[in-house]
Amino acid sequence: MEEYNARSGNRVQVIPDAVYERMRDYSWPGNVRELRNVVERAVLLARDRVFPIEWMQLGSGLAANPETQGGPNVDGDRLIIPLDGSMALDEMDSYIIRTALERSGQNVTAAARALGTTRETLRYRIQKYGLKDDPAQDEEIGLD
Repeated sequence: MEEYNARSGNRVQVIPDAVYERMRDYSWPGNVRELRNVVERAVLLARDRVFPIEWMQLGSGLAANPETQGGPNVDGDRLIIPLDGSMALDEMDSYIIRTALERSGQNVTAAARALGTTRETLRYRIQKYGLKDDPAQDEEIGLD
C-alpha cells in the first residue's frame, strides 16, 4: 500500500476490518499479482485515507460468474472489471475513463466529476491513453 501511495500521491492509511475480511475470504485465483492489482486500484481510486472496499470487487461472485469473465462490462451504473490478472491497471484505468466519457457525451468536466477527479487529471489521462479519436474531437472534449 505504501508503494502505491507513493506512486499515486494518495495517503491511504486506514484498512477497515471489512477489507481484511474480504481479503481473507477470497480465493485469489490470480495469486499475488491479483492482490497487487486490487491494492493498486483501490489506492489509486481512494478519495481519502480509508482503503475503499467498493473498488475491491471481491466476494461478489465476480471470479466465479461466467458472464463477467473474458473482460470488463457495464451493468447499469456499475463497471465490472475482472480481477483475475487478465487486465493491467492501465487497461482498467483506460476502460473506466472511456466509459465515463461515453456516458457524459465526451464532456470531460462531467466525466471528471463522475470519476471524482479534476478536469486536468482526466485530460492528462485521455492524452496518455490516446482516448481521443480524431483532432476535430479535441475541441469537443477540451484537449485543444
